[in-house]
Amino acid sequence: MTYHKQIVFADRQKGNIALSAAIIFGLFLMSVLYLAQINSLVARNFELRAVQNSLKAKQDANQAATISLMRVRSMNSLENAAKDLNLVAIEKVEYLKTVPGFFALSQKP
Repeated sequence: MTYHKQIVFADRQKGNIALSAAIIFGLFLMSVLYLAQINSLVARNFELRAVQNSLKAKQDANQAATISLMRVRSMNSLENAAKDLNLVAIEKVEYLKTVPGFFALSQKP
């Protein structure tokens, strides 16, 4: 009977060792998978930041182009309005000279 007890004890020890090895292997495998997913997440975060920076630069360029276009359109509309009103460009500016301290008020009804 002692032989039978030793076999059961040896089987139980082998089972405990196998279970411990399986648990350690499982933890190692889960750690590797976790690190792989975290690495992937960090890589995607860097890509996202690069794309956001690119988008910001393109939005700034687009805004500058829009402002430039608005200036050109504004200048064109002013030139067209000047032509419609038969205005001419002046070459020499002459200012009215007044006596210091003298000013006129306009009285509107």
